[in-house]
Amino acid sequence: MQSTSILLKLLALETFVESGLSFQLPSPFVMKNNRQTTDVNIVHNIALNMALVPLPVDELEDYLVIGPPSGSQYATYWGRTKRERYNRFLEASIVTFLGVFFSYFLSFVLGGFVATLFGATFAFWGVLSPELKARQRNWEFLGGRALVDPWIVRGRDEEKQGLYGSLFIGKVDDVCVVYSTSSLEEYELDDFQDYTMESDELEQFSGTPYLIRVKMSDGEGRELQTHARMSEDYLDIQTGMPVLSILLSTSQKFTSLAALTDFMIPDAEAWVGDYPYLNRPEIEARLAEDDELWDLLQAQGSDISDSEDDTDKDDFIGEEDAADRDFVPVRRRRS
Repeated sequence: MQSTSILLKLLALETFVESGLSFQLPSPFVMKNNRQTTDVNIVHNIALNMALVPLPVDELEDYLVIGPPSGSQYATYWGRTKRERYNRFLEASIVTFLGVFFSYFLSFVLGGFVATLFGATFAFWGVLSPELKARQRNWEFLGGRALVDPWIVRGRDEEKQGLYGSLFIGKVDDVCVVYSTSSLEEYELDDFQDYTMESDELEQFSGTPYLIRVKMSDGEGRELQTHARMSEDYLDIQTGMPVLSILLSTSQKFTSLAALTDFMIPDAEAWVGDYPYLNRPEIEARLAEDDELWDLLQAQGSDISDSEDDTDKDDFIGEEDAADRDFVPVRRRRS
């Protein structure tokens, strides 16, 4: 039974290779099957460049938090700064007051029991709201679609089976700070070394915080770009650092993406993303136990070096420009 399962996985890997995705599989290599390790001799000639690693459903369910919210997911909706927590508290207080007031009048129509249930729900809205919002977001991540193993749907209409998952292993190509996701103006991360989320001057002035923009690629030329709220946790990110994430697609060829998680950058001890879909303890444990995966991740990285002529190419925003734009900070703008 074990050899049959391994054969199915090898057939799935062949499918990925035929679709243009190549993988690094030493011969003999170590493959984990239901948490058991088995040595397998490979006679196939597969390119040594594993950038997308297909994952079975049981591993996807371990690495993703898509059911009951985790503590970090709950905390995301409660707020990460004093300003956010104050806004959440104010919102919850208003909903609680109006809800209890509404429940009182509802008791004259539907009776005391139903009104009491509604009143209790609204009374604890501040506690229930983050939980409900996190559950909704976890459900929307999959969109009601099931996770499927690529090796058990071969030969069928693969596009309609569900979502396939793969580890994306690449490196940071570029990192900068922007005003919005559509902003063309980019600012050097080095100029934000004194940045904290609590003291975000852009948020204090305009109500919206700075965003970090990270561009990534893998050895096969695939490119990804993500935005997240700027955080002091991102200040150590540099180009060339290895990146790990999980991608979901309705296609085994991953010609389009249905969803992607937050990104792990181990060299910077950072998790980039506004919402923690990844089960971080499980991911860290996998990297600690799987030397091959860790070596593969490190191999995707490159030498980290700063351009010596950055200053010559950079454009500085002075106080006059900042005043014209109604922006307080003086940041180094890229040309």
